[in-house]
Amino acid sequence: MPDKPLRCFVIMPFGEKTDADGKAIDFDAIYDSVIVPAVTGEPMRTAGGPAIECTRSDKIAEAGWVHRKMVSHIYDADVAVVDMSTLNPNVFYELGVRHALRRSVTVLLCRQGTKTPFNIRDFNAIRYDPDDAENLRSVQTDIARFVANGLKRGVRDSLVFEILEERGWEGPPPMPLAREPRRMFALRKVRGARIGILTGGLQQIRDIDIWVNSENTNMQMARFFEKSGSAVIRYYGAKKTETGDVKEDTVAKELAKRMKRKLSVDPGTVVVTPPGQLKERGVKWIFHAAAVQGQIGRGYRPIAHVSDCIRNALETANTPKFRRSKCRSILFPLFGTGTAGAKVNDTVKELIDTTINYLENDPAGAIKDIYFLALTDRQRDACLSALKNAEVDER
Repeated sequence: MPDKPLRCFVIMPFGEKTDADGKAIDFDAIYDSVIVPAVTGEPMRTAGGPAIECTRSDKIAEAGWVHRKMVSHIYDADVAVVDMSTLNPNVFYELGVRHALRRSVTVLLCRQGTKTPFNIRDFNAIRYDPDDAENLRSVQTDIARFVANGLKRGVRDSLVFEILEERGWEGPPPMPLAREPRRMFALRKVRGARIGILTGGLQQIRDIDIWVNSENTNMQMARFFEKSGSAVIRYYGAKKTETGDVKEDTVAKELAKRMKRKLSVDPGTVVVTPPGQLKERGVKWIFHAAAVQGQIGRGYRPIAHVSDCIRNALETANTPKFRRSKCRSILFPLFGTGTAGAKVNDTVKELIDTTINYLENDPAGAIKDIYFLALTDRQRDACLSALKNAEVDER
């Protein structure tokens, strides 16, 4: 499956309008000749940014365009570009919606000399001269850099989220992610070691030697059609008929065999099974990590120290048995940040910090490529935020 481009939604007036000082601006020309090339063309590639699709509301071929759909596009867009030059109330309303719904990446533009209102005067804005071709080329570069850096670092640019996050709120419901371009970060202190961020479902992933399954301390895998990584691993690891019906529950049977009638394991324990039919996807082993515990009447909760799952899995992978399997790569879920309800930002930082510390303390380890699977925008942004201040370089 090809990588799906990210989306940029542009909030601005259409056609020729006068700005707050009465000067005419052709906003269609600004959109077509400045914003679109900056986001989708050579400036973005030069800035090291990903493939991005760009649109604005008048360009969307949808019947019955209404404010509800506009808000949906503002929320769904990975990037928003907002031109405030006319001080238009509709533009400011849509900017407010964006800041309320997404913590980043929102780029503000305005004509040079625009006197922005007090409420947003301290926000960084890229200023342009519509009559200066050289300036407009420079503005393309500035837009591309702002977008590329914002996507790489997950930097918050919404004052709303700044205040709410200080009060412990993690924002609107997380949005499921389709597959995005793979992001790889090389560790400066460990030659050859990298941390990767993957998005989309497990169904799309191939050629990673070890998959880590976030399991409960009872080591009871989820039923086939539940919404969890355990269910996906169980189903795709099973032998099936031509119509997709399971005829041998391979991975779950192997896990039960290794439990040897025990009813539970200690939190953080790793139990290893063969991959069953997942070997066809390049998987060599499944590491089942006891990351959650069941509580009567409350469901599952993360164990006290989910980072133990990272540490124990890496230690297991570096034992002679798995070195002989020539395992070099491992895929981790973001333990506890799904239905178990752990705080996403704090937990992800703990997981990534533990990973980096382990690699730096054991630079001779066999595992060099360590991936984390982000299923939602919030999980992805938390990963990028955790890596922002780490000693890594995106490659």
